[in-house]
Amino acid sequence: MPWSDRLAIGSPAHQIASSTNPRVRVVAGPGTGKSFAMKRRVARLLEQGVEPAVILPVTFTRVAAEDLHRELVSMDVEGSDGLTGVTLHSLAMRMLMRNHVLGATGRVPRPLNDFELEPLICDLMAAHGGKKAVKKFKQAYEAAWSRLQHEQPGYVLNAEDAAFQQDLLGWLRFHRAMLIGEVIPQLYQYLRNNPAAQERSEFQHILVDEYQDLNRAEQSVVELLSDQAHVCIVGDDDQSIYSFKHAHPDGIREWLVVNASADDLGLDDCRRCPTRVVQMANSLIGHNQIRPVPRALVTMPANGPGDVRIIQYPSLANEVNGVANIIAGMVANGTPPGDILVLAQRGVIGTPIYEALVARHIPVRSYYAEAELDAPEARRAFAKLKLLINRDDRVALRWLVGIDGNNWHAAGYRRVRQHCEASGLTPWQALEQIAAGNPALPHTGGIVVAFNNLVAELNALEALPDLAAIVNTLFPQGQLATRDIRQLSLDILAEMDMEDDVEGEDVRSEFLARLQEAINQPEIPSEIQDVRIMSLHKSKGLSAPVTIIAGCIQGLLPKQPDNALPAVQQALEMEEQRRLFYVGITRVKAAPNVGSPGTLILTYSQTMPVASALGAGIAPAQMQYGLASLHASQFIAELGPAAPQAIAG
Repeated sequence: MPWSDRLAIGSPAHQIASSTNPRVRVVAGPGTGKSFAMKRRVARLLEQGVEPAVILPVTFTRVAAEDLHRELVSMDVEGSDGLTGVTLHSLAMRMLMRNHVLGATGRVPRPLNDFELEPLICDLMAAHGGKKAVKKFKQAYEAAWSRLQHEQPGYVLNAEDAAFQQDLLGWLRFHRAMLIGEVIPQLYQYLRNNPAAQERSEFQHILVDEYQDLNRAEQSVVELLSDQAHVCIVGDDDQSIYSFKHAHPDGIREWLVVNASADDLGLDDCRRCPTRVVQMANSLIGHNQIRPVPRALVTMPANGPGDVRIIQYPSLANEVNGVANIIAGMVANGTPPGDILVLAQRGVIGTPIYEALVARHIPVRSYYAEAELDAPEARRAFAKLKLLINRDDRVALRWLVGIDGNNWHAAGYRRVRQHCEASGLTPWQALEQIAAGNPALPHTGGIVVAFNNLVAELNALEALPDLAAIVNTLFPQGQLATRDIRQLSLDILAEMDMEDDVEGEDVRSEFLARLQEAINQPEIPSEIQDVRIMSLHKSKGLSAPVTIIAGCIQGLLPKQPDNALPAVQQALEMEEQRRLFYVGITRVKAAPNVGSPGTLILTYSQTMPVASALGAGIAPAQMQYGLASLHASQFIAELGPAAPQAIAG
């Protein structure tokens, strides 16, 4: 199929696909067809003979990359088989693993899982004011690099931050590890400091999706990679929702200042949502004041008004049961489970809904980041898997020999590390010697006991016949705590069984790499057969015929304001929370021609247990007899006259 097939000349999609300007900005609202236009742009490049290897589509998720590839193949575009879309994080990991880059940076791109931060914090707390102080120092370190504050005139580290940074980097270098927040800055430093690096001229055409959600370091990486390349960025500052990752929405707003001769194109017709939802979305986002160029989505009358409901329940338990019963009824009446998307900002709401659907035997999957590692048993088993595959995984070893000790055996492990640094031994080699009594280090008894037990467990795992047996042992069938990571592991094993390019010694490493990536950045498969439950942040880029947003309560959506912040900063946070709700409600997809009107259901409760509210960071309106009284989100009232009246559930 030619790239221009059924594209009206002069239409926004045709302009995006056909532009030959070396710099193109596309501002596209939710559901306006940006993915369609970008696919046609890539198809044009391939049809014109551009080699797939020099085209870099940077997508927000791996699934978006896979969707791009699949649709180009379905269009029968020559060369599409050689096209590889990537997330910026995976691109950075790939480049940092190259031998010449490893030599230049001196760092090993082995990111830490969230749970693996615990021993790091304990190892640094004595010198830096305790656990809370270490966490604060770490956040400031990552924020400074993500925002490239180090390069701003007048920026100076104070003595405390500088001392912490030195000790943090010492810990990370010794453990051959990297904070997840360091991955992009490390690539940025390499590219910036090596203007002749092959990576800076590796691509001729770069296309970047969701540009508004990249932080300054990520946007600067794109700039460095596009020295000699054509670049097309796509995004929407009304959908910027990742300030916790230090997203820089001004990057897309100000892009035309740096690229004055760029084509500036836009998409406004909402082809996805029912007309009623579009009207509600416009009303909601209209309450934001910091919008340099306010834009409204345009309704598509053919989509129809849709099915929109707002329901208040007496309690969280009632809300969980109510949502589960609605879903069960839909499935019983023929709605495929994969057509249903449930969004909840906190596990205190999403997880009970997940369990309620499991109890009703409805296919369901949770997509909260690292949700598979919530249980201690899952964390311990995953750490053993890492160490089984690589005995020099120093982070996994540090975690396993410290987990049962007071403050992760920080005092004893300091002596182990000092012995390693003095002798040149790896931690595994050093612990083998210490366990044998040579040398005898004081205060390491608990570490030695843990190490000896670990050696016995790893030897038992090594005796198993294959990876499937190892998975069955580490994540046994029927064990609730490891249920999700077991299923994820089995899915990856099945995927690898169908491939013929992973053989021999590489099998274990490839399996672990895929499992690690799936846990760090859980993705929704293209062939969806389950009800999906996730946070609103995770839903970016998705759509579903049935979208349910649970927990629409003040203090959660929007989140509790930080009164310690200046009023201006609080206003910025409130606007982002409103954008988050805007993203959530525009996930619903109408297809009246196939009997799917597009269903949006918003739910909230009047009460929940005080412990649940406080654990989720909600400051209740009132607390009595162990129950927290809750208020409906202010965003419900901001949906405007198109929104239906709330009903009691």
